[in-house]
Parts: sequence; structure tokens; C-alpha cells
Amino acid sequence: MLIKRLLLRQFRCYDESVFEFCPEINLIYGANAQGKTSLLEALHLLAIGRSFRTVRLTDMIQNESESFFLEALFESGGVEQRVAISFSGRERKIVHNNTTYPAFSSLIGLLPVTMMIPDDDLIKGSPDARRKFIDLQISQFDPLYLHYLTRYQRAMRQRNHLLKSQQLTIIDPWEQEMAKAASYVVKKRRQLIEALQPNGQQIHHVLSNGNDVLNLRYQESLEGDYLQQFQKNRMKEVKFGFTCAGPHRDDLLITIGNQEARHFASEGQKRTCVTALRLASWHLLKERIGNAPLMMIDDFGISLDRKRRQQFMDQLSGLGQVFITSVEELQFADRNVQSFEIRQALLN
Repeated sequence: MLIKRLLLRQFRCYDESVFEFCPEINLIYGANAQGKTSLLEALHLLAIGRSFRTVRLTDMIQNESESFFLEALFESGGVEQRVAISFSGRERKIVHNNTTYPAFSSLIGLLPVTMMIPDDDLIKGSPDARRKFIDLQISQFDPLYLHYLTRYQRAMRQRNHLLKSQQLTIIDPWEQEMAKAASYVVKKRRQLIEALQPNGQQIHHVLSNGNDVLNLRYQESLEGDYLQQFQKNRMKEVKFGFTCAGPHRDDLLITIGNQEARHFASEGQKRTCVTALRLASWHLLKERIGNAPLMMIDDFGISLDRKRRQQFMDQLSGLGQVFITSVEELQFADRNVQSFEIRQALLN
């Protein structure tokens, strides 16, 4: 999986720029607020159909412009391909080769990617952040997962409407739909966590110098037969007007030394844990899709001390194509590195 060329037009601070990338480490460096992160954002949007900075497409349109256009030429399985996104504020167009897609979610799995950002909320954030982490990981190698997740969410919205309006006589079909989809979603989530833990533990052991033990456990908000549970909770949930338990309320419990990392880990321990989990997810994704996914790292090493930063750099060996932003030009031993210095959204 290689991105060869990226075109940005009226995207964020970029007027029109073209970047040609190497197969290994692509270092984008320069002072803050010059457009480094925006370049990664463009790649991320093309890869999975969403930004890691905003949920509003209008935020990505260049000031005083009315639209943006992104295009990437990439190679997958030895075949050169093209993906492009255009957005005008009223109309969006997503194209892969000669096929126009109806939704951004159609891009998921086209360019599998792992993203690392300084303010990652995987541990310190809400359960929703951890569910999104799990959902994106699975969706990039299992198209059926996204299908069942979408079915569950759609059926739950209908159930919530019926709970709120107290139309319980027609709620059965939606609960049956939810139960079927929930079984698939939770099964795949559990399998992912079980597969992620060994590599996560190994990488965390290296990054923490063997001081801490990382453990992962999937926490369900409902146990037993899903249909029976939805039916059992029906009268109680009428009072609230929404579904109180199910896969949409589940969580990933992350512990370090038998203590919940979210509440008891130091900031340094949290950063190390997040780094280990992101790297482990890259390796698992590679195993599932059969080739190296993209790795994107924003503000490289900004939240790590010098020793952990070097240990992290050592972990980058063999990661395939990597995109890194940094305020300084970095040195990577024994790796093919292409450097781009960015000043005011211009390549020097």
C-alpha cells in the first residue's frame, strides 16, 4: 500500500500543492501553523473519509474559497489507482478510479491507515472514543462489520423513536434487527481485543522498560441474549425515551499494573500506553489485510521524553510507508527518508 502523489487544492491553508512521496518515511517538518498537520488531514480524509480534527467539511475549505479538491494516486496490490474528493459546501463527490461513491464511509478499507496524534483521547477520553477506535480498526479489514454496525445504529434510532412516543406494539421488528446486528458487532469487537492484546503488551513492555503490564478487556453493558435483554428493558427505557444498554454503551477497559489507566495512570504512562496500542493496531491491521497499511504520526515525539522517543523511533523499523510531521528535521538510521520543509503551506 503506497501513496505516490497527493494534490491539494483550496484545502485549509493550501492554495494548490502537489507532493510526491517515497515508499518509506516521509518527513514533513517546519514551524507550527505552517500546514503540516493539514497535509496529514488530507491524506486521512482520502483514506477513511473523515478528518481527525473536525467533523465539519466546511472547516477544511480554504479561507475566502467556496470548495476544496483532494486527489491521491496510490498503488495497491501492484495496481495504480486514484481516489479523489471534492466538496463545494452544497455538493460532495467521492471517486475511486471510475466509480463514484455515495458516502464517505465507502472509502473505509481502501487505504488502511493507523493515525497517531499528540492529544489522543483513546485512554483519557469517553467510552465513545474507545468504541470508535475499535470500530475503525475492524471496519478497515471487515466490510461486513461496518454493515452490521450501521444496521444496529439505524434500528436503534427507530427503537428510540418508538420508546419516546410509546408505540411499543410495533417495536418488536426493530429489537430483532438490533439483536442480530449486536451479536455480530460484539463478537468481532471481542475478537479484535483478544488479537490486539499480545502485541500491545509486547510493545508496551519495550516502551515502558518492562515497568508496567498492559491489559485489555472488552466491557459489555448487556450480557446474555440480546433480544431478551432489549425486551426486558423496554418498560424501563420508555421513561428515558432511548436505549440505555447495548453495543453503543460498551467500553474497552485498559489497565496498567491492574489499575484502570484512565483514572490512575500518570500522563507519561498514558502516552506510552496509547503509543503501544496504536503500533499494535498497525501490526494487526497488516496481518489481516496482508500488506502494510499506512502509518501517520502528527507532531512526532512531542509528548514523549527523549528515551521513549528513541524507543519509539526504533519501533518504526519495517512499518512500510510512514508520514510524520515534526517541528524539526529528524534523522532515521537505515531508512529511506524523503523530507519536505513546509513554510506557510509552501514546499521549500
